Amino acid sequence: MLPALLSFSSGCTQDVGQRDLTPREAYEEFWQKVDGDFADAEKSPLSAEMLAEFDSVPRYAYDPAYRVEALWVPLSGEKPMTFETTGDVKHRYQKAGLIRFDLDSVSLELSAYLNLDLMRQSPEGNSLFVPFTDETSGFDTYGGGRYLEVDLPEGETAVVDFNFAYNPYCVYSERYSCPIPPRENHLEVPIRAGARVE
Repeated sequence: MLPALLSFSSGCTQDVGQRDLTPREAYEEFWQKVDGDFADAEKSPLSAEMLAEFDSVPRYAYDPAYRVEALWVPLSGEKPMTFETTGDVKHRYQKAGLIRFDLDSVSLELSAYLNLDLMRQSPEGNSLFVPFTDETSGFDTYGGGRYLEVDLPEGETAVVDFNFAYNPYCVYSERYSCPIPPRENHLEVPIRAGARVE
């Protein structure tokens, strides 16, 4: 059973700025990469039957309102922990900091984590794992929540773009063991951006 985050996130980080892509262009490129991986039988989490009917991952249209600049509050000395998962495989994480932002005039906060096992495999990695649920969870989006990867901030500002929110692989197959977002990362607003479910 493969860990969903390790298998999915390695090729699906945001790559904005290195080639001067606009956020919308980065969104298009990101989801083209996701669709390409899903359509590839060697990488796809889909069964052969699902793959035969696959066209693209359902998602919301790009919405710039869901790209926010947030206050980054780093934390130190947090003890390693594990999330509850949908399967038997568990991985160690460490809370790295808090991401605070306003959306629709509502003040919100998300905890961001470092995947300690992934860091051991790829020490050069510097992305934060931000699992979350919101008021669309269980309706337009997967009830178990979605994932974001956020570049580790160098200063006090973190860019959070929910247009890149993706589903864990356990949405598509029981073969995967997916971290369940902690209760503290439930957003009491609808996030109509990123991946959907049909």
